[in-house]
Amino acid sequence: MFFENHILQLNDSPCQGETCGFQGVTEEKFMLNRKLYFTQRGLAKLHQDIEKLEGKLRELQLQTTEVAETGGDQWHDNPGYDSLVIDIRGIDRRLSDAHQCLNQAILVKLPINLDKVAIGVRVKIFQDGEETILEIVGFGESDPDQDMLAYNTPLASLIMGRGKGEVVSGIIVDRQTEIKILEISKGGGECS
Repeated sequence: MFFENHILQLNDSPCQGETCGFQGVTEEKFMLNRKLYFTQRGLAKLHQDIEKLEGKLRELQLQTTEVAETGGDQWHDNPGYDSLVIDIRGIDRRLSDAHQCLNQAILVKLPINLDKVAIGVRVKIFQDGEETILEIVGFGESDPDQDMLAYNTPLASLIMGRGKGEVVSGIIVDRQTEIKILEISKGGGECS
């Protein structure tokens, strides 16, 4: 695999779950037992998200006794308690998904050789009559407004591992497209 030259293992145990909730991602087939490539910035964000979710879960769990007492002694007739339990389950699932992503995480090193499109590079492409500069980033870091695309997005997947001057064609959003790679340079991301 192209990534093998640019990675640093964090945890090699594959996820046993089926989804990953990092930034709302639910790509079940993509996620199952796959490694997820992160930049340092993306991995730090994942850790922050986990900390926030753990804090929110603790906060909700502390409310259960109060809500149970407020609604009466019978928990089965307590809509406030039922709502709180649903919230706890949702946070718990998101936390589980984030931990699954962390278990699959591989920290990407900044590529030294900039002759191929990889995570951590900036690439200038020509597509549909327009030149565009994109930064290829790690899992869950896509931000189209900042021209940052995660390596597993359809466009980035098409150009990963390709060199300057190469032309690649494929289907993106149910439409055939042709992309020429014009330049590859160091990205502004924070790979290790």
